[in-house]
Amino acid sequence: MNPTCRRSLRLAVVCLLLLAGSRFLRAAEDWLPVSQDDLALKDNPKQPGADAMVLYREVNEDAQNATVNNYMRIKIFTEQGVKDQADVELAYDKAEETIGGIRARTIQPDGKIIDFEGKPFDKEIVKGSGIKFLAKTFTMPDVQPGSIIEYMYREQYDDRFYWTLGWTVQYTLYTRLARFSIKPDQSMYALPLFSRSYALPANLASVQKQSNLYTLEIHDLPGVEEEQLMPPPSALEARVEFYYKDANTPANETPDQYWKRMGKSWNENVDRFVDKKKELGEEVAQDTAPGDAPEVKLRKLYDRTLKIRNLDFEEEKSEKEAKQEQLKPNNNAEDVLKHGYGHSAEINFLMIGLARAAGFEAADVRLAPRTGVYFFPQREAASDLSAEVVWVRANSKEYYLDPASRFYAFDTLPWNEEAANGVRVSKDGAQMILTPGPDCSQATVVRHADFNVDNDMEVNGSLKIDFTGQEAASLRTEHRDEDANGRKKVLEDEIKPWLPVGTTLEITSIDSWDDVEQPLHVEATVHVPSIANRVVQRMLFPREMFQTAEIGYFESQKRVNEVDFPFAYERIDDVVLHLPLGFSVLALPDPQTINLGPVSYEISETQATDKGSVEVKRQLVIKGTRYPKESYVGLRSFFSTVRTDDNAQIMLQFGSAAKVN
Repeated sequence: MNPTCRRSLRLAVVCLLLLAGSRFLRAAEDWLPVSQDDLALKDNPKQPGADAMVLYREVNEDAQNATVNNYMRIKIFTEQGVKDQADVELAYDKAEETIGGIRARTIQPDGKIIDFEGKPFDKEIVKGSGIKFLAKTFTMPDVQPGSIIEYMYREQYDDRFYWTLGWTVQYTLYTRLARFSIKPDQSMYALPLFSRSYALPANLASVQKQSNLYTLEIHDLPGVEEEQLMPPPSALEARVEFYYKDANTPANETPDQYWKRMGKSWNENVDRFVDKKKELGEEVAQDTAPGDAPEVKLRKLYDRTLKIRNLDFEEEKSEKEAKQEQLKPNNNAEDVLKHGYGHSAEINFLMIGLARAAGFEAADVRLAPRTGVYFFPQREAASDLSAEVVWVRANSKEYYLDPASRFYAFDTLPWNEEAANGVRVSKDGAQMILTPGPDCSQATVVRHADFNVDNDMEVNGSLKIDFTGQEAASLRTEHRDEDANGRKKVLEDEIKPWLPVGTTLEITSIDSWDDVEQPLHVEATVHVPSIANRVVQRMLFPREMFQTAEIGYFESQKRVNEVDFPFAYERIDDVVLHLPLGFSVLALPDPQTINLGPVSYEISETQATDKGSVEVKRQLVIKGTRYPKESYVGLRSFFSTVRTDDNAQIMLQFGSAAKVN
């Protein structure tokens, strides 16, 4: 056979493999052929103006060997596409999996191939809502508009851990073609495999079973576009999940029957764990007084539970470290009290036990946190309820508590557990609930500044800040392992972006870091090289000293997703500006008030009686967390107006005082 025939035969074989059922098991080391049409493609014909698109994607899972082989081919159209796609980040959980077998290459429009020859490295990345991941990261070589980039890699899971089978079908980019497969565990101990979908359009595709292989092929699926202040990608992405059913699981359960069964099972676990009435009663008697009002008693029990060391907040220990510390398992609530440590669920169960021992109704609550998926009971997916809190009724008032989160004040849930759907469990099953929504007055940043403006237009002074509620708890939680110097650095990094570029900031004191019931109080000194503009005998400087971070979230004119703030909040500023020697106020900006209901803003100035200073008061309020995408235009306009009013100028004049407008 001559070489031309051999090449033609090989090409025909490749094409047949792509069309046959075996295409889902293609060897991981094979690069697919590239068509001239794809090399010449200059735009996505079904989504014109896109920066890039997925030409082909393949995901093949082998449950028995705990491996997932991935293949990705992306066409780049614009410079923005180069910026977004040239750096590849493969997020993974280092504790349970490794990523290997990475191969990558760039194909230029003329067909030239440039192989990636570098070494991937690990780095921490932060996704929407502040969620952190470890990612295997590398940069594709010589990417430019018109290039095709493709890479393949293998995920190897530790089979000692449970790992989730399934496909995230929807990518961040428009996908022209994607194929997925799962080869189930064929061992004699394997349970039957079932599947369910999430956000997958019913008319798009359905899972097929071919012998011992589950497959799915999808065409022309728009991507989940990443934007500022968007819901977590996991809440939006179409996917298919596979799961095993226990042999004793009833057949053909309705959603109501499913949740009733799950609720009873969870409640039995709680009852069993807190079945230490005598011991818990003794603890209640020790922590509370007979005359305590119901809420006072509950607060004291909450404070007691906060003292339990949460093992889930700590780095995973090596076998040697665990042996040296001799941590013992907690079999019940008494063990948690005796040992002084526990995992999150054990700490919350202890709170339930103490509340019951004090005579209150108390129950376990399972939630779909707002950092995860939307909760649809009809999916019958208990795994969607990945957060756990405590419900207590005391003197006819209901409380939702999460002492396991440790850094939250009494009756304050972490922001991702506020306004969250879930179930409250009992001996009768599970009741659908929605946790209380956020209160903007419980998440404030209050800034008091006393600044001197000198004749060289420099600003020096003091700054006092109180972080309350969610604002304080988020800082305490995220930086819980920092020492005093680390906390100082963290707060400097938090505060400095509020102030003009070039500002020197020094933290002088930090109070109540460890007292979750008190605001986190920070004091600092500030030096701003120059904030004013001086023209001959006049000086202009902006009325608002602090930058508005929200402005950057609303720069784009278009919006695809709803707008999600992590929590409702308030920013309250009180700034006193002492005028330069010899200067007086010539004109102050007009007071401004905007009240649109869900958002509001007001700012005004007053001049001191001695005319030597001006006091600026400002309040920005965000009352909700979720706004439909149709509200984006209004929010964008609102924050544009805020920026304009913040930047309005205070006008000073050298010499005798002028009449203030």
